[in-house]
Amino acid sequence: MNSETMNIDLSVIVPVYNEEEILWQMTNQLAVHLDKIVGIGRWHYILVDNGSFDSTPQIIERIVQHWPDSIQIRLSEPNIGKAQAAGLGQAQGEWAYVIQADLWDHVFLQWAWLNRIRYDLILGSKCADNSLNQRTRYRKILTWGLNTILKFLLDFVGTDTHGDKLLHLPSMRPVLKECIMSRGQYDTEFVLRAMRRGLSLAEFPIPIVEKRPPRNWMIKKIAQNLWDIFWLWKTLKNVPSTHSLQYHRWGRKNTKNVNVREP
Repeated sequence: MNSETMNIDLSVIVPVYNEEEILWQMTNQLAVHLDKIVGIGRWHYILVDNGSFDSTPQIIERIVQHWPDSIQIRLSEPNIGKAQAAGLGQAQGEWAYVIQADLWDHVFLQWAWLNRIRYDLILGSKCADNSLNQRTRYRKILTWGLNTILKFLLDFVGTDTHGDKLLHLPSMRPVLKECIMSRGQYDTEFVLRAMRRGLSLAEFPIPIVEKRPPRNWMIKKIAQNLWDIFWLWKTLKNVPSTHSLQYHRWGRKNTKNVNVREP
């Protein structure tokens, strides 16, 4: 890690698992947008390997050599929640951008960065605009079912907790310290905790195309998510909402509607 990391404004956190086919190309493509939006030398990657057994670790080393401010973290087994938590724990600067290697949107990044002073947490939603959602009907039904459970059990007012996210770290770190979930519901927990604290949240639609159609009915994954949501409910049922809700939903056409105070 370069000694100049004190100049970093944005940490880009990318959990990865067996991403040898797309990781190098993805980081190069995203870097072009980050340089334009955030500024050259003002951002870095935090790449968290989830126990990959292909050439992903070697590609991560190549990325860190190419962008010397970047950080690599190695976990022993696949766990998206632990990977996100590990990356956020190493984040530099005031903001963190959490994405997946195969799911990121430069329009969301630009809008969120321009509006970052207004919100503590900005969510990229795959479900907010159906015209942008190109997944199979089966995947849409699964997402709808899980979101319905979140709304019924946990009073979630948004449409998605698993897309791109921009976090204002000084505001979100107290929330992150309280989180105990891992796997797929870690980010759901910190979104819900942020809502209940009265932090300012925004939701912005992002496109999604089915790049990796499921090979099966994902019964094991569905069962795991249901079990994790049950434990999330047990965890949060006695955590009250302490402030009025601040949750704003935006449309894709609002990308030019920017009225922010620069820091």
